[in-house]
Amino acid sequence: MVWNVCSWRDMGPLIRLETTLTGDRYLSILPDHLHSFMSIVHSDGLGEFQQDNATPHASRVATRWLQEHSSDFRHFHWPPKSPEMNIIEDIRDALLHAVEKRSPPPRTPMHL
Repeated sequence: MVWNVCSWRDMGPLIRLETTLTGDRYLSILPDHLHSFMSIVHSDGLGEFQQDNATPHASRVATRWLQEHSSDFRHFHWPPKSPEMNIIEDIRDALLHAVEKRSPPPRTPMHL
């Protein structure tokens, strides 16, 4: 599993997760990766963070962290089960297509 942050301005790092994402693991990603991405790419304060309503994203610890950092960037709240608003599906499709075209195909997660 991977976690990523992106915007119309730039792409953030792909964070490879060895295990299932939980609220606590998600909380370990937010300060180091989301916060630094938003402060660099959207230093004007106009960036707005969007995520789906997956259980780790909606966990108490993640929700609390986002509330505590609401002065650093905005958090876009959206209704549950709204895939048409989730750009990650388009990005995932493009990434999958690019991987399928690679020759030779990646054989390990690190090559991928």
